[in-house]
Amino acid sequence: MSSASIPQLPRAGLLSALTIQCRVIGALMMRELHTRYGRDNIGYLWMIGEPMMLATIIGVLHKAQGHTEYGGDMKPLPFAVLGYTVFILFRGIVNRSEGGVEANAPLLYHRMVTVFDISVARALLEFAGVFLSYVILMSLLIGLGVAQMPARPLVLFSAWGLMFWYSLAHSLVISAIAYDNRTIARLVHPYSYFMVGLSAAFFQVGWIPHPYREWLTYIPITSILELARYGQFHSAEPTYAFAAYATSACAILTWTGLVALRMMRSKIHLS
Repeated sequence: MSSASIPQLPRAGLLSALTIQCRVIGALMMRELHTRYGRDNIGYLWMIGEPMMLATIIGVLHKAQGHTEYGGDMKPLPFAVLGYTVFILFRGIVNRSEGGVEANAPLLYHRMVTVFDISVARALLEFAGVFLSYVILMSLLIGLGVAQMPARPLVLFSAWGLMFWYSLAHSLVISAIAYDNRTIARLVHPYSYFMVGLSAAFFQVGWIPHPYREWLTYIPITSILELARYGQFHSAEPTYAFAAYATSACAILTWTGLVALRMMRSKIHLS
């Protein structure tokens, strides 16, 4: 029988493959949601309640310092809520990247499930909870007259997207190098807390004196926070919001993370 007469199975197109990938990630998100929060007490609402409580406490503490405003429409409460919720997205995704592969290793028996899918699903779940917390808190502040509507919504949403991308790229690298390195794994949480002071979550880069101000601009997360404030507040300036630099850093980190995951995949032994 000639090869020409053998029927060829149709190859899955890009759209079909993408649809399957989205279904896999959606299923992983539902599994992670149930595993992490369960159905006891308030159940899935903890996904929003946990970051909302933390952001509220941080905002009230900044308000209690006695400052009336940081310039223009930048009042302490919305300033802190925005900064902390954007940063807590980074902290949440990065902290949960350590140990994510081990916790979901049995799922890799399924051919369609990859380590990348697991990382994306966990990151998307974190993003959903933190972003909804920000929307609810900021809506309350706007309703109370403490804050105003976002001045530049597209810029603000772009900053949220960049922070998600930057955090996901971080998680890919950490998942790969921390899989068989317990020392690196134990340093992940201290690293995320150390970044609080360098992230510009609670200050503007312009407040920092020379030369430390220039040093901070080399950290991509500061540009993302400055971009978020420029999107939220009318009086904010984009002087230190280097979006192109942050995007380039995200792209490089993503490539590094994908290469590291590919190298790490051969080390995973399913029993």
